[in-house]
Amino acid sequence: MENRLGTTRMLNKFLPALGVAVLFITGGADAKDVLSGRVDTPIGRIELQSGYPSAGSVKKLYDEIDFQRASQAYIWATPIAAMEAVRRANKRDWGVDYNDVGLVDGYTTPAISALTANNTTIYAVVFTDLGRDGPVVIDSPEGAYGVIDDFWQRPVVEVGPFGPDKGKGGKFLLLPPDYTGVVPDGYLAAKSKTNQTMFVGRAFVKDGDVASAVKTLAGIKVYPLSKAADPPPTNVVHAADRPMDSIAPRGFEYWQLLADVLDKEPVEERDRFFHAMLKPLGIEKGKPFEPDARQKKILTDAAQVGFLMAQTISMAPRLPNASSYPGTHWEWVLTLNPNQEAADYSQLDERTDYTFEAITVAEGMVKTIVGAGSQYMSAAKDKDGAWLDGGEDYTLHVPADVPAKEFWAVTVYDVLTRSMVKTDTMKAGVSSNDKLQTNTDGSVDIHFGPKASKEGGNWVKTIPGRGWFAYFRWYGPTEHFFDKSWTLPDIERRD
Repeated sequence: MENRLGTTRMLNKFLPALGVAVLFITGGADAKDVLSGRVDTPIGRIELQSGYPSAGSVKKLYDEIDFQRASQAYIWATPIAAMEAVRRANKRDWGVDYNDVGLVDGYTTPAISALTANNTTIYAVVFTDLGRDGPVVIDSPEGAYGVIDDFWQRPVVEVGPFGPDKGKGGKFLLLPPDYTGVVPDGYLAAKSKTNQTMFVGRAFVKDGDVASAVKTLAGIKVYPLSKAADPPPTNVVHAADRPMDSIAPRGFEYWQLLADVLDKEPVEERDRFFHAMLKPLGIEKGKPFEPDARQKKILTDAAQVGFLMAQTISMAPRLPNASSYPGTHWEWVLTLNPNQEAADYSQLDERTDYTFEAITVAEGMVKTIVGAGSQYMSAAKDKDGAWLDGGEDYTLHVPADVPAKEFWAVTVYDVLTRSMVKTDTMKAGVSSNDKLQTNTDGSVDIHFGPKASKEGGNWVKTIPGRGWFAYFRWYGPTEHFFDKSWTLPDIERRD
């Protein structure tokens, strides 16, 4: 008995390192099952022959190994898949190519499906392919701010008050991962870890002057460094209110997208095991993605489970730093370090928590900067801990004197698309820039539900049968935000 237990302990210790499913065999009845040729496991019955898996069980175990690995690879790939989905949507729906500027000419509306986009600032987006063009210049004007991220959503460089341009504008020079050449004078150089990058630029609207904010972002210029002596004109695509769907596809299409984008990017040391896990499923750098029927079924099934796992990590996080107001259901939107690294591990769950529902990461989002930048919190549950339901009525009481120097906003997002809820009102949120109904003490009550509230204004329509979650944003958060002397109460269900 002792020898069998010792052998089992040794197998249980070393087989996981080889990626082999472990059958926990002990003495007594389990040992008898092994000798009789079968073991019942959480994945079903495993047939054995003299202690070895039968031919049918070998196939079953490999299918399970590949399914489990694909499910985890789905989670791992969340940030890069989201970026590639946005790039493809810009090209497909708006005609925005590399080195173009895609510009929304007004506030974003629910017609645009984009991960937690908001309707309170003006957006522009620029994609670059440094693998194709070599170093690329993004000449950003004064008044534009935002971040240039690599395709794993790590900041390459910030633009604006928190960037090296200090909000005065400047020529940002993006260098490819393997660049070893000379960096000319006069540029704000930054090296990307991926070949592709995305610049999300924003401009605040002052005193309702949308046109000036649009004009600022239309002044962005983009061109390869090789053409700096005579830069070609930048193609600015004015998208206005044209629909776009930039959400990563579900099911098997997710893997088609992932195979394409991984083939364009260098393999980083931290990711080599994930590439090894995808190889038996037909996703291998430098080779066409042509899965057979077995691989396609496993990938399709894993995409469904992977989505639900990523959704759980994001919407019901078990991270110790997720709670923003203890005792409430408000959570920090960003729980990861911008470089996605902790002292002893890479932040897999932290980045999934964020990139499943949002896109682009900047240092300014996690820094304590009084009176500048922005801070975000989210809530997917009501005061009683129940998921927010589009068929029910709710109220959020916003106390007076919100600690935001610029303005504050609350936006409602659909649980599946993670985009602004799309109803016939085409209104997904309210902000302090709106003409809000206020209470006598200066507080504001915001109502959510399928029908207009009896109280009148400050209402956001929701869809019966669809879950939703809310983002609360502080622009220019002040001291009382950081010391939490001002707090936001839970969203409450109304009878």
